[in-house]
Amino acid sequence: MPSSGRFSPDPGTRLPQRVALGVLLRSFPPPLVDEILDDLGRREQRQRLLPARLMVYFTLGMWIFRALPYELILAELLRDAPGLAPPVSAQEQASAAAIGRARRRLGVEPLRRLFEQSGDAGAGAAPLLRGRRPLRLCDVDVGMPATPANLLGFPALAAAHATGPPGHRPDRARIRLLVECGSRRITCAEVVGADQDDLPPGVGPEDLLVLDPRPLSAPLWTALEQIGAHVLWPLPESVQLSGGTRLPDGSVLAKLAAQDGSELVARVLATGRGTRLATSLLDHRAAPAGEIAACYDDPAVAERRLHGIGAYGHDDRLELRSKDPEMVHQELYAMLCVHHAIGELVGPTPGDSGCF
Repeated sequence: MPSSGRFSPDPGTRLPQRVALGVLLRSFPPPLVDEILDDLGRREQRQRLLPARLMVYFTLGMWIFRALPYELILAELLRDAPGLAPPVSAQEQASAAAIGRARRRLGVEPLRRLFEQSGDAGAGAAPLLRGRRPLRLCDVDVGMPATPANLLGFPALAAAHATGPPGHRPDRARIRLLVECGSRRITCAEVVGADQDDLPPGVGPEDLLVLDPRPLSAPLWTALEQIGAHVLWPLPESVQLSGGTRLPDGSVLAKLAAQDGSELVARVLATGRGTRLATSLLDHRAAPAGEIAACYDDPAVAERRLHGIGAYGHDDRLELRSKDPEMVHQELYAMLCVHHAIGELVGPTPGDSGCF
């Protein structure tokens, strides 16, 4: 990690970053953070150079000041929000190693609890489709240090890392995000394998899971039906319909061949861009084709919006710094908190589709 003496932040980035920090302090005020820390028993009994409250905001700030090393992130926080920690002299400035140890003392749970509370505060904000909550399931590539701990803890990272030639092995992993359509609130994030296709956590009865293009999986389709949820699945061109019956809304009730050869009964409809969508919502009167199609957005557009999380860094790539799985999860929860806070400030833009 570069030292603070070799890095100078671009003065032109200071204003938006300070605004974003102000949004975080408004969305997650210190009394709320203190309450969570007290409940978890993480507040110190003696004064520390890097108290737990400061480290919560530091972990959030890692997503705002993404281009800065640890020492400068801390300096930015203490410059713009000096009340987060006791005043210190220049000789007492914390090193990157000390900051890393303080992150580990803090752990994952405070950030997870903060994320859950931010999600509860925004509950009910997403528009419903005839009483159903549309959720977009997005797979997004992220950078992650290919340390021994991460390779051991994340098999998907190890598999990707093993495919490249020595010296040029990719340090990319995949995170799966569950996003409320309309509100764009991320409700769940997990590191997954490239071919992982099980039921994502956070999906409940009457939810409508909107997928990106992928092979038609009978186990996932069936798992959703078993919990009372529904699915909207963009069909690969290779999937053929059999025994189709055209319905009054223009959709077609048909049987589809899944990847494993089994048959699924579905309604198939087309978007204005020519994409065929299959859904387990079979009643065209309860869920008209036009309303269902409005829940689907082009996956490239959706991914660009997700990468807006990185608007306060050098580029739009999502890059994790953490070198072991526990700190990766801490960093992911911080990302979700920042996304919620900034999303509440920005809101939907004109011309956005109803989904994401």
